[in-house]
Amino acid sequence: MKKTLIALAAVAATGAAFAQSSVTIYGKVDVGIRKMSDSSADLYTPHGSRLGFRGEEDLGGGLKAKFQIEHRFRPDDGTDAGYTAASTNPTTGVTTPAVARFWNGLSTVGLAGGFGELRLGRYYSANFLGANNKADPFGGDGAAALRGVGMLTTAPYIRTANVIHYSGNFSGVNVAVSTGLKEGAAKAHNSIAVGYANGPLDVGVGRDNGQDDGNLTNLYATYDLGVAKLAVGMGRRSTAAGVDTDGLLVGATIPAGPGRVLVGYARNKTDDVTNASKVGLGYFYPLSKRTTIEFTVGSDSKATTNKRGYDLTLHHNF
Repeated sequence: MKKTLIALAAVAATGAAFAQSSVTIYGKVDVGIRKMSDSSADLYTPHGSRLGFRGEEDLGGGLKAKFQIEHRFRPDDGTDAGYTAASTNPTTGVTTPAVARFWNGLSTVGLAGGFGELRLGRYYSANFLGANNKADPFGGDGAAALRGVGMLTTAPYIRTANVIHYSGNFSGVNVAVSTGLKEGAAKAHNSIAVGYANGPLDVGVGRDNGQDDGNLTNLYATYDLGVAKLAVGMGRRSTAAGVDTDGLLVGATIPAGPGRVLVGYARNKTDDVTNASKVGLGYFYPLSKRTTIEFTVGSDSKATTNKRGYDLTLHHNF
């Protein structure tokens, strides 16, 4: 009897511990029919289809242990999204990793509390989350994507391996700092971002010192008027040789019935010579809270190939 009571007490204690823990399965699956002016029509995943797991455990005293892992894949053929070494997306210009990673989206463990949140592992740079990704109405995705042009987004500045990442919110002021340790890289990847959000206004600035010996600085501001959410962003990327490229992005998201119209323009210049000048237009129509049909069109007058393109996408979150 005594042993039985001890066993029941142990089970109860274990159950109490489990009650303070949670694991969530989440993700998105989206497939778009894309047609670029110099390419055949194809199926692709504009938003980066993914399967993720995140969880947290209440440690008491307002402290939580957290983890998150995320796999990116191509639903059109079922392959790993990072399997093609150094391939470049023709619509966004973003280059995939040279080495395939199963948890290509992110893989972190950390602690969170009143002080903010600390993550360790593979994660986004502070600047990418805090400034670089804020201005483009299209979120840097699809045929109309503007982030790569106006905010000068490139692969070395999006995610960081071997990262120590801190973020916190203090009365509307958002602060983030990250450093990716060298561990075989040419140099550490250091990043910082500071922003302020209050009501319809959201503004901020961020900077990356990347592993390619260059740096990237971004500024953004958005303002929600109700009838439209306006956005402006700027970027400056400097190489180790001292060559500066300056980018500009302006955009708007306009409610239209149950859906929304997205419109924007972005360009960048090096030594006053325009490298890219792109216009984007789109309409997103929600079929439910989690499923959307999206149509976007983009045109870059300065591109040497694939100057124009469009896509029609079915996008589902879960």
